[in-house]
Amino acid sequence: MKYKVWGKAKAVLAPHKRHHVTLGMVIFVSALLLTILMVVRLGMLYADTIYTGVREPYIQSLSSNSVIIRWQSEHATDVKVEIGKVLDTSDDFVEDDHYKEVHEVSFKNLKPATRYYYRIYHQQEIFRGGTEYWFETAPKVASNVPVRMWLIGDPGRSGENIQSVQNAMKEWVSDNPRPQQIGLKNPLNLIISTGDNAYWNGANEDFQSALFEVHKDLFKNTVFWPVYGDYDAKGWSFFKNFSLPKNAEAGGLASGTENYYSIDYASVHMIFLDSNNGAFSADDKMMRWLKADLKQTRQKWIIAFMHHPSYTRGSHNSNDAKDSGNRMFNMRKRVIPVLEKAGVDMVITGHSHSYERSYLVNCHYGVSSSFKEESILQKGPVFNKPKSRGAYQGVIYTVLGSSSKAVEGKFDHPVMAVSKAKLGSMILDINNDKLTARFIDNRADVLDQFDIIKSDKISMMNNSQRSCQ
Repeated sequence: MKYKVWGKAKAVLAPHKRHHVTLGMVIFVSALLLTILMVVRLGMLYADTIYTGVREPYIQSLSSNSVIIRWQSEHATDVKVEIGKVLDTSDDFVEDDHYKEVHEVSFKNLKPATRYYYRIYHQQEIFRGGTEYWFETAPKVASNVPVRMWLIGDPGRSGENIQSVQNAMKEWVSDNPRPQQIGLKNPLNLIISTGDNAYWNGANEDFQSALFEVHKDLFKNTVFWPVYGDYDAKGWSFFKNFSLPKNAEAGGLASGTENYYSIDYASVHMIFLDSNNGAFSADDKMMRWLKADLKQTRQKWIIAFMHHPSYTRGSHNSNDAKDSGNRMFNMRKRVIPVLEKAGVDMVITGHSHSYERSYLVNCHYGVSSSFKEESILQKGPVFNKPKSRGAYQGVIYTVLGSSSKAVEGKFDHPVMAVSKAKLGSMILDINNDKLTARFIDNRADVLDQFDIIKSDKISMMNNSQRSCQ
């Protein structure tokens, strides 16, 4: 009898046993395939970081007393770099006998607002040097000297567009020289991007062709500060290619990461934010650092840079929560109120492949349909602000994403005073109490210009009187 019962039990349990075995096999094969895919993906990411060949020298992490010079040689070699305030002289030198292709040399204890010539040696023979290889250290922090920046938006496509934008900038700058600092002749003090420095996968080869090759004649003299864009984030090359001041080497407050950081140049405090990974909560590391950094600065001008715009109706739509993984919403909801409360003057972004420029506005943190006219403080194009920085004095928001590609959009956001689907870049001039921004197209025509003027004669409500509640 017991054998019959046992036989029936086995007949009932056998299908279930087979089912569990099959399920286990499916889970095992799926996990194996997932592991293989992850290994392949990691391998591809690593392979994308490799660039073999010469990369011309480029200036990084420049401050009033320090600089980093980077470049790449075709073959592994030992190197020596000499710098001198007079051509073909040596005030200081650094040697590196580690044979490698990627080189990074830093100099400290330099004099502010000073031109230094540099010479690079490979195995005791000059690789680069002469009258064209120099950099100029930043002025002393908080000094009221003229500053000129060139801003490029989403520049990461090589080809005719970005080259025409660069050529137009050079033509306009040549025709419109700025007041010079004593002893310095560099037409540009800084070059800044709004992110997406290399399409399509953020590979090192893309950085070489779209950025370092296109701008090599500028980068060898002028420091380049990049914003971290969403296409940069597709690979691992961004942080391999740039030396960014996570420990406040160029001013500001140490962030402990190269994803976001701040710098001081003359009277300007500049903040570079990571809109890809930051501000997904109101109290994440970037938000805590941002509040502390804004609290400590005493600079006359404050400009924030980030890739994703809070307001745009161009090739992207800041009203759409699904657009760009809700990152534009994150910036508008969490970052913008902090910047406005701290008295930031400008926020410059990219991502949308157009040029859009706002009125002087504040206190708008929703979709465009909720915009209220009282959020516009001044319509410009000349904006007046008090010298004394305070909360909610208004911000100019600029979308600059059309240096290598221009795309039409609806261009109907009520925050924006100007919207254009035109190739171009921006020249930003700051001279004491006046900031002048110009959007220059790829024919060297100024398509938009506005001024921010700070004066003791201008007064706005103080913090206790003005809020966004």
